Amino acid sequence: MSARETDAWASTEGAPDAPAGRRSHKYRAVTLVAIVLIAAMAVYFLARREEVAYFRRLSLAVVLLTLLFQLVSQLLWNGAMLLPLRTYMKLGYWELFVVRAGGVLASYGVPVAGNIGVRLAYLRRRGLDYSQFAWATITSNVLGLAAAAALGLIALAMLWMRAGRVPVPVVALSAAVSVLGLGGLVALGVLPRLAGHSWFQRWSWLSRMSGHEMSRRTIVSVVVFSFGRHGFNFLSFGLLYQALLHTPGQFLNGGLVYAITTPIRIVAITPGNLGINEWVTAAVGMMLSFDVTIGLIVALVFRILSFAAQTLGGLSAAAWLALRGAE
Repeated sequence: MSARETDAWASTEGAPDAPAGRRSHKYRAVTLVAIVLIAAMAVYFLARREEVAYFRRLSLAVVLLTLLFQLVSQLLWNGAMLLPLRTYMKLGYWELFVVRAGGVLASYGVPVAGNIGVRLAYLRRRGLDYSQFAWATITSNVLGLAAAAALGLIALAMLWMRAGRVPVPVVALSAAVSVLGLGGLVALGVLPRLAGHSWFQRWSWLSRMSGHEMSRRTIVSVVVFSFGRHGFNFLSFGLLYQALLHTPGQFLNGGLVYAITTPIRIVAITPGNLGINEWVTAAVGMMLSFDVTIGLIVALVFRILSFAAQTLGGLSAAAWLALRGAE
């Protein structure tokens, strides 16, 4: 959940709307950033056409296996998002999957808030209020980040034991992600108590989160689902790096790149975070001695297969719901 999305909730809750001109300028700015980053990738690949041949190293078996990993990851992610929502409402698993798939599509057309806007609009019609939606979303995101941080620390320890040393920037970034995850967990425990303070009365959606709690069973279940989701994404990155490089020992390094870059996938900056995910992945990969081209290819293939898995799951869920409704 991004700060911009939070501002969107606040505006729909009665806070003064930002001027239309300011919003349009912001949307044009983030769209321009995405265009510049995508153009930079195109220029980079055109200047290194011989390196684009790395794509050919991805066999059909690797692509299909990664697609399967991504499908399982999407199923687990859906479960992690569903459980906090079920604290407040009855909601079907496949029903939420269809809504999430629509949100992913919207995120590529509507800058920044398309994804969350689709879910919020649908769930609001189902009776969920803004503060409940915000708290459920915060819970799933924070617990997911903590699970990814834990996975990254495990990978870092294994890499350390195998290689004997790890680049200092990688250790620093892993520690930073862990601090973010730990800070999020602390905030998750403190926020419901702080929300009732007079300081937050100007944001009605925030002040209404006072007293919101999740059961221990729900929290543990979300952590398990989140750890599984990130685990399959870790496997996807590791498999792609290993397949592209054809050298032993790259699987763990590739998975660690995913764990370290998890926070950037939570914060929406450009539509669909286009360009952001790819260049950040390439930059972090360089710290582990991966070529920039390899990092960009892994991020692009991961995006495509993740989107394909989300779409395939969404279409299957919609067909299942339609068949059940026709009975």
